[in-house]
Amino acid sequence: MRSTNIRKAILDILERAQPYALPESQLAIELNGVIRPPAGKAELDDELLFLHVRAYIATVPDPLDDNLVKWAITEAGRTMLRQ
Repeated sequence: MRSTNIRKAILDILERAQPYALPESQLAIELNGVIRPPAGKAELDDELLFLHVRAYIATVPDPLDDNLVKWAITEAGRTMLRQ
């Protein structure tokens, strides 16, 4: 149940951020504003991997910083959020 809540929260946060992609650090801050107890780094990484493998979210390259990981929701992610 917790994993499901975290996944839905991630999708919701990324949907609200559109048309922008969120840096992973900002996503973590926003997520921990709605999830209790706060998600740790390993837990966040697991849920991001789950969503990414299923193509519900995607990484977006930053034009100035190759090391910055930014996330955006995909059409499949928006569809999943509505279910």
